[in-house]
Amino acid sequence: MSQHHLHTNRLINQKSPYLLQHAHNPVDWYPWGEEAFSAARLSDKPIFLSIGYATCHWCHVMERECFENEEVAALLNETFINIKVDREELPELDSLYMEFAQSMMSGSAGWPLNVLLTPDLSPFFSATYLPPFSSHGLVGLTELIMRIHEVWAGEERENIIMQSENIVEVFAEGITVRGSDIPEKEELSNAAELLFKMADPVYGGIKGTPKFPIGYQYNFLLRYSILSKESRGLFLVERTLDMMERGGIYDHLGGGFSRYSVDNKWLVPHFEKMLYDNALLAYSYLEMWLSSKISLYRTTCEDIFQYILRDMVHPEGGFYSAEDADSDGQEGLFYTWTKEELAKLLNPEDLKLFCDFYGVTEEGNFEGRNILHTSLRIEEFANNEGLDAQEVAQRLSANRQTLWKVREQRPHPFKDDKILSSWNGLMIFSLAEAGCALHEKKYMVAALRAANFIKAHLWREGSLLRRWRDGEASFNAGLDEYAFLIRGILSLFEAGHGVEWLDWAIQMTTLLEKKFKAEEGAFYQTDGSDKSIILRKCHFSDGAEPSGNAIHCENLLRLHQLTLESHYLRQAEDVFKATKEHLENYPVGYCYHLMNLTRYYDRHAPTLVIALNQKNQYYEELHQAIFQNFDPHKAVIWYQCGNEKIVNALPFLSDKSPVNGKTTLYVCFKGECRQPVSDLKSMLEAIRKL
Repeated sequence: MSQHHLHTNRLINQKSPYLLQHAHNPVDWYPWGEEAFSAARLSDKPIFLSIGYATCHWCHVMERECFENEEVAALLNETFINIKVDREELPELDSLYMEFAQSMMSGSAGWPLNVLLTPDLSPFFSATYLPPFSSHGLVGLTELIMRIHEVWAGEERENIIMQSENIVEVFAEGITVRGSDIPEKEELSNAAELLFKMADPVYGGIKGTPKFPIGYQYNFLLRYSILSKESRGLFLVERTLDMMERGGIYDHLGGGFSRYSVDNKWLVPHFEKMLYDNALLAYSYLEMWLSSKISLYRTTCEDIFQYILRDMVHPEGGFYSAEDADSDGQEGLFYTWTKEELAKLLNPEDLKLFCDFYGVTEEGNFEGRNILHTSLRIEEFANNEGLDAQEVAQRLSANRQTLWKVREQRPHPFKDDKILSSWNGLMIFSLAEAGCALHEKKYMVAALRAANFIKAHLWREGSLLRRWRDGEASFNAGLDEYAFLIRGILSLFEAGHGVEWLDWAIQMTTLLEKKFKAEEGAFYQTDGSDKSIILRKCHFSDGAEPSGNAIHCENLLRLHQLTLESHYLRQAEDVFKATKEHLENYPVGYCYHLMNLTRYYDRHAPTLVIALNQKNQYYEELHQAIFQNFDPHKAVIWYQCGNEKIVNALPFLSDKSPVNGKTTLYVCFKGECRQPVSDLKSMLEAIRKL
């Protein structure tokens, strides 16, 4: 039976789950586009631009309080042309107006992001969440609307327009696209020292609240620590990953991490789960396992993948975007428990064990309910209680399974099921790397299925699209989409799954050079074809995700190592030069660029060429040996005898053939190769010595 709605606006024809959530608001919403811009010009009204995403808690709150309110909606419709944007469909637009907002709001901004624009799309005011009416010192949306209505109709309007134009001019003048020098190697130690000062030595991460898990930051510190033999960095990475896994930010029943913690102990999460966070964190735990072989890190990595492959995969292989924090209108309800609920599910002996280990109390730690967390490792806990650690682990595992089955019967949080090529690229990379390192076929199969999904549904006539949902692919890809996907499919090539992945990566890299790159500079966020984006930016700083320039710089360094083509190295150096000033001013904001510098200055990064004979002799043994150890700067090429396609792509392979018909290993450094070896024992020894 169809549900009756009092209101339906233009968003009803959109595919974005976020926009569809607002399709029955009394607000006369437009999607971003020429129809809205023309309406603003013709009606001579300013634009109320509201940006959010489908799993955003405060977006839901503002919708309930403001956008579903008939009185507020009437004022919005009278005063503005109202535009709703899903930030995940138009990230370059969100990034642009977020930067404006941060300058206008002294650095404090978030979602929902509400920006007032002139009809020519220049910003003049911004705010995040607003209540419908003024209270407790907060300006209400109704008061803001009435003030803007008054100003726009009066003499102050000219000042507003002039101010908005000045804002745009200032930002245009501040856009960096190129530089003259490559950052010095010393920037790595400068950044590490700053991170050590900012770090929380007790709970890990950066001091203060809210606390965000920043996976690539831990990857940088891990690599820096190992290459420079710096124990402080290793301690910080261990502490951070350990305390995050113990905290409530980690889903102890279902696997995966929430977006962030509101406290400094990783205890109380903002419960939404994002694909990109889990992709980045899975790789952080994977690298920590590779470097330490401590089982906790492998288990956590695999639990993340278990969650993703169970709950976040389209039947054809693409990965969904996110899960909401709310269910039944209440944040965290799906994930939390009362002690009374647990008492109905566990026998008294198990109940006590479970509650003691996971910190469950009668009063709870979150709105009368309990977020599961633990302050001790199982071995420590068992020792303190005089119990056998293995028995405790088995009992807790059985208890978790019992609770998970019950939790599955609860109303689930909303799932944003759109498929983004950028975030899929991040997950493809992590799964491919894990498939190799853990020797787990299911992870590699999942990575390949997702890559094939993107190629089938989001690759059209030689260019990439950003979003697929419900049979529709839309939005031209930006730098992030290309860069993140190239990174993933290069790992598929290095895992030995065919030269077609290298060919596709090179094709997309060529397109980026042609359409996105500033001359002798870095890469713009967009190709410049969308004139509604009033400024074309080069973005360098990392946020929740690494910057597209940083990821693509890594791609270029990898391609140079694989192909020996110097133009890839020159492009990477152009990015380094453009980033230099930013790195010197605040290196912590550019951790992925620092990882690239670590790779750039590593003079001992090997390229392994495995020339397989007709029977693929020793493939499994060599594959396992190559990927089981921590060596983040290696490149790997699997070359099957007689494969002309790979020789065409990598001409230097022409003299790298199996010796005497036997699978042969060539260990090369910057194009110079050691004497080839072709007996298994010698090949394994050569790999071990690396």
